[in-house]
Amino acid sequence: MIIYEINKLKPLEKVYPNHLNILSNMIINSGKVLSPIIADKETGIVLDGSHRYIFFLKEGYQKIPVKLIDYKDENIRVGTHLMHRHIIDGDPGISKKEVIKRGLTGDIYPPRTTRHFFPFRKNISANVKLSDLPKGKPLDISNFIANVSIEEEINDNYKYLNEIDFEMDEIIKYLDEIRLTKIYLNKQIKAMKKQ
Repeated sequence: MIIYEINKLKPLEKVYPNHLNILSNMIINSGKVLSPIIADKETGIVLDGSHRYIFFLKEGYQKIPVKLIDYKDENIRVGTHLMHRHIIDGDPGISKKEVIKRGLTGDIYPPRTTRHFFPFRKNISANVKLSDLPKGKPLDISNFIANVSIEEEINDNYKYLNEIDFEMDEIIKYLDEIRLTKIYLNKQIKAMKKQ
């Protein structure tokens, strides 16, 4: 993670107004940034942390915590649902090529369109004080705000929660599969020791 110039970053998705307001209050009240924005080092496209990125623009921050990654890395994938983390066959509904095109042209997606999967945990601790970040003038962010009702935001949160539930069910199935493999291997070891 580095403290990076915000003007080198580019948005990928619009953000929800109420989510942004709640998140803004949380960040301001805590006085610190808990995790960095994740962006492509070549293009500056924000791959994770769109709402935080817009918060920083709105508040006029000139430099922010960012983890730069190589989006060309084949271990970094994109999809439209959390299940695409586990299911890599078939159409993920979106491609890296399309992500780059949209980010570079400014034809940004609606909120929460993309799901990026990294070979590391996203919630890397930044723990940077807001007071340590240089500020300039606040920017107009109105063109990055989705025109949606609070009910639409709530419904999208419910959809996202359903995705999380589905992913948790898949993880439980995987753990059960691994547990059965462990039992099988222990039986093999036991049988071999008798020989």
